[in-house]
Amino acid sequence: MKKLLVVFSILSICNMAFAQDHLLERNFKKKTYDFPLREVSIIVTDDGYYPNKIVAFQGERIHFFITSASAKNQCFILQKHEVFVSAEKGTINEAEIIADQAGRFKFYCPSSKFTGHLTVFEKFAAEEEINRSIASEKPKYWLPRDYD
Repeated sequence: MKKLLVVFSILSICNMAFAQDHLLERNFKKKTYDFPLREVSIIVTDDGYYPNKIVAFQGERIHFFITSASAKNQCFILQKHEVFVSAEKGTINEAEIIADQAGRFKFYCPSSKFTGHLTVFEKFAAEEEINRSIASEKPKYWLPRDYD
């Protein structure tokens, strides 16, 4: 009887482990993207944008989540990317761009005086090994100090 109880308990533990692996596999599948993804949440308030400085790298896809903490109508306009998103209290609006050019881009709303900046840094390719030569040629043999 004890052996049977031990076998059933081992089988139930194995079954629970398999069920957990199945849940992990189903809910947390590996995701791949054509472009690296950066998600940015911006809150528009009576005092301005939070955050008002955003940094990204060239070639990244940037997904914006915009909301407002103010009852006043606000918006989010990103220069040179054709993005206009209204910021409404209690809702989250979304926009997405691909940062294909490096530079500093202003975001603002004409109904307020607040601004912010998206800075896109150029992403350099992996550098190959740099072949450097000796800056000055010295003799390859030893000489006393007097002859330098």
